Amino acid sequence: MIPAPTGTGRAGGTGAYAPKPGAAPLSRMIAAQAALETKMLLRNGEQLLLTVVIPTLLLVLFSTVDIVDTGAGEAVDFLAPGILALAVMSTAFTGQAIATGFERRYGVLKRLASSPLPRWALMTAKTLSVLVTEVFQIVLLTVIAFALGWSPQGNPFAVLLLLVLGTAAFSGLGLLMAGTLKAEATLAAA
Repeated sequence: MIPAPTGTGRAGGTGAYAPKPGAAPLSRMIAAQAALETKMLLRNGEQLLLTVVIPTLLLVLFSTVDIVDTGAGEAVDFLAPGILALAVMSTAFTGQAIATGFERRYGVLKRLASSPLPRWALMTAKTLSVLVTEVFQIVLLTVIAFALGWSPQGNPFAVLLLLVLGTAAFSGLGLLMAGTLKAEATLAAA
């Protein structure tokens, strides 16, 4: 459906059309792509298993059953920081590498290259999607850890900085792997 002109089109002028033709602002394109990437990640059962179920089961199982020697103190105090790091790695590296590798194989990335979204903005949107997913993971795992009796130590700002830096590093490695290896090799290696 073509929008009706808002101007009269008289005396040498053409009608102004609403909405204006052209690409959306870059920030809106990145936000829309990040929202789409997040929805696709959360709809995928294997990704949910990797990002939510496995870290949660590991935290609950190893905190409640005395299988691993965690030294003096509560097991959850030893395990919670490592499980949070595992969640970052599983989402930022493994999930990102596998999803992007198969998007490359099926031609999704080639189709996206013909859109007005620049490549760097696509990578930014993918990383933002990972960050959004990690926020959900961290909230869930932190609530479970507190329910299990976790007494966190250290500076929370340093932890936040390490989580963001770890996300950037592992997301970059996952995207590098997905961009250089075949999808099956990426799946096996990640």
